[in-house]
Amino acid sequence: FKKYNGQLEQSSVVNFFREINDVMLMLINWVIMATPFAVLSLITQAVGSQDDLAGSFANVGWLIVALLVGFLCHFLVVDIALFALLAKRNPITYLKNIIPAQMTALACASSAATLPVTLRCVKNTGVVPDPIRNFVCPLGATVNMDGSAIYFPGACIWLAILNGVDINAAHYVLLIILSTIGSAGAAPVPSSGLVLVITAYNTVFGTSGTPNGFEYIVAIDWLVDRVITALNITGDSVVAGIIASRTPMEDIRELEDHLEEDEKVSDPTTRYDAGVEEEEDEDDEDAFA
Repeated sequence: FKKYNGQLEQSSVVNFFREINDVMLMLINWVIMATPFAVLSLITQAVGSQDDLAGSFANVGWLIVALLVGFLCHFLVVDIALFALLAKRNPITYLKNIIPAQMTALACASSAATLPVTLRCVKNTGVVPDPIRNFVCPLGATVNMDGSAIYFPGACIWLAILNGVDINAAHYVLLIILSTIGSAGAAPVPSSGLVLVITAYNTVFGTSGTPNGFEYIVAIDWLVDRVITALNITGDSVVAGIIASRTPMEDIRELEDHLEEDEKVSDPTTRYDAGVEEEEDEDDEDAFA
């Protein structure tokens, strides 16, 4: 900002970047508005080029079934069995409190948008203290993408079989590694895994561009992504419960006391009141003397 005649005026650099920001927002809005028509055209092209339409739909159905079975196995083994083993608690009783967060995840397909509901549900369990809840859940919403790690290999193998690629053990191992690392870097927003599916497929099988049949992945992503999000936030809640159960309560109380002291020190009102009390004490001592 520059000051002319007693008034503040924005510099040309600020105006330039502000205009660039407005242009980018307008372009993003155009892309969002055109996305439904683009997806419809991709699906229409894929459906129209198939000779055996019933067989194609059956293959997509088997992909959905395989992914759902994988999600269910992860839920039973990790979220329920592992919680019962490590936390020494009834997982059903604990997970009943997470149902509102799961419903929100199914509705919006975004771990970031579900985070406030997840925090409230974990607090309602009465098991997880606030310091653990406030650390684990936001971190898990960013890096804990269990459902995505299951989704990427399944989608890539399905695309490889559809395109006639010969699959060996090395492909499976590389897919597992890439999916584990890539899922941690996936954005907690809807349909963010589509780009990573193409990237993992091209990296593992040595191809380039968009593979044939990717239109079907786009068509079912709206459904699969919602289940993935629900599985992800369930994992965040389970991890918070496990950590809370295995952390000594004395350490938690010390951490809470430390956080309260930090809040008091950082609060200017508290510092002002403390200063006033000290001045009053000194005045009383002087008067007594």
